[in-house]
Order: sequence, then C-alpha cells, then structure tokens
Amino acid sequence: MTLSVSFVDALPATHPARQAAQQAEAGFAEGILSPTEVLVEGAGVTGKTAELARLRDALAHEPGVAAVVGPDDRLIEQVRPLFEAKDGSAARYLVVLSDEPLGARAIQTVTQLQADLPGLADRAGLGGTRVSLGGDTAVADVIVDQTVADLGRIALAALAANLLFLALYLRALTAPLALLACSVLAILATLGLTTRVFEDWLGNDGITFYVPFAAAVLLVALGSDYNIFGIGPAWREARRRPLRDALAVTLPESARAIRAAAFTLAVSFGLLALVPLRPFRELAFALSAGILIDAFVVRSLLAPALLAVIGSAAQWPGRYLERRRTRGALGTSIRS
Repeated sequence: MTLSVSFVDALPATHPARQAAQQAEAGFAEGILSPTEVLVEGAGVTGKTAELARLRDALAHEPGVAAVVGPDDRLIEQVRPLFEAKDGSAARYLVVLSDEPLGARAIQTVTQLQADLPGLADRAGLGGTRVSLGGDTAVADVIVDQTVADLGRIALAALAANLLFLALYLRALTAPLALLACSVLAILATLGLTTRVFEDWLGNDGITFYVPFAAAVLLVALGSDYNIFGIGPAWREARRRPLRDALAVTLPESARAIRAAAFTLAVSFGLLALVPLRPFRELAFALSAGILIDAFVVRSLLAPALLAVIGSAAQWPGRYLERRRTRGALGTSIRS
C-alpha cells in the first residue's frame, strides 16, 4: 500500500517544480527525489575504507536499489563531510530506490533492507557497528506499520459496535450476524474492485494505505443505515406473518428508497475525485462503488435472500424468548 503522494503531484502539469521532478525521475530512477539514508556508527568506522566499500557494493545489489553513493576514496574534499563524520565515528550512504519513494514497492524494499542490514554489515567486516535507516521511505515504513495496526483495531471495534446496535434494534442475534456478513462481503468486493481499477488498469503503485480502512468503516456504518431502512419494515411486518412473506411485502418499497438515496450519496462522494490527489480519487471511487454495490446488490438482493433462506431462525433468540413468555403467560392464565 502507498503512504501518500508527493506534493508535486498536486501541482499543474506546467509548473516548473513538477516538470523538474518528472525529468529527474525519467532521467534516472524514481527514488532520486528522496534517497534513503543508511547510517553506520562506530568508533573509527570511517577508517575502514575497504569494509565500507564492501557494504556499499552489497547495498547496491539489494533488490529494488538503483544506486548507492557513500564513503569512497574518490570523494572530493568538499563532499566528504556529507558522508563521513569529522571525528570518524559515523559514515553515511545515500541509497536511491528504483521506485517512487513513498510507494508500496519502495516501502517493501526498505522493510527488506532493514532486515538485511545487520547481516550485510557483518559480512562486510563492520560487525559491532550500529546500522540504521533514515529518510522519507524509512519514516513511511514505520508510519504504515503503526497506522495499519491502529486502524485494524478501529475496524474491529466498528464491526462490534454495528453488531451490537443491530442486535439491540432487531432483538435477535442470527439476523445481525447475517447482515454484518453481507456488509463484509460488500466491502471485500469494493476493495477488490478498487484495487483492480487503480493497480491493474491504471498501473498505480498500490492503494494508499488508509483508503481501505476509511472506506470500510464508512461503508459498514452506511450498511447499518440501509439495514434499518430495508430490513426494519420487514421485521415489524414479520410479527404478523412469516419472515419470507414480510420481505416480499416490504422490500419493493424500501429497496426503491435505498437505491435513490445510494445513488445520490455515491454521486456526492464521487465529487472527491475532483481533488487532484490520488488518495482522494481512490477514496472517491471506493466509497461510490461500495455504496452502489451495497444498495443495488447486497441490500436489494443478497441480504433479503439470505434472511429468506434462514427463515424464522433469523429471529433467534428474540422470537424464541417471546414465544416462551407468551406460553408462560397463557399457562398462568389457565391455572388462575
């Protein structure tokens, strides 16, 4: 997944900064705009020229690395302070990645490089030194890991909250679980379609990492609203007739209202695509497509069909407890 895009992507095509960035990427590698830094720290490390050269060559052969610039006997004196500390305790390399610095492939390259660095340093003869990574891509790697973990917990909390709300509203457990499963299927279909469009058809380097989670949370909430408007009338009608018949009576009217509302909402979210940034366009497509899938496929066809197949069991345990109370009241009335 992609962290974000460079601010130059939001500039007009004729802007000098955007043209310079595009020419730099076209003339070399995409990572030239923001190289990753590798820092080697240790007493007297700058004096180990042969070992530093071996590490530079090893870094250059890592997958996803286009070039490495670092400590070298050929460095001119004016440039040497950029790569070697004056006290000899640290040396720095600039690693140019083959891919967009904040793209998915670049982040994967840095993740693998982080895992390989200790072994590369040992084999180069720099054992005992401290090796670390810096730069935009390294920071992005940390942010993505932390954010994905946090957003995963948020997604689970959203699902649990929606399940609890539906269970309280419908006074059942089976139906809310079935409806929530339909919502999850709709989200998976939406994310699959979004990935297909932006990665396979448009050739982008992954989906912005927060887009799937933001879209999923919003679609779950909207799906709950559609559950209330679509299944709620049928649930009330099911007090007087079988659930299958109740769905057949109430669904046509509620489905029309849901489709009209969904179309309006999808168009509104689609306006986010006017923002000239890729994450906004991805989110606009995911939300618009997800709302339409949810309204026209899930709430109109899949969810009612699933509840009709489940039948009266969908009302468990609410209907079961209601029957027990009714029987108990009748028994008390007869005894009295």
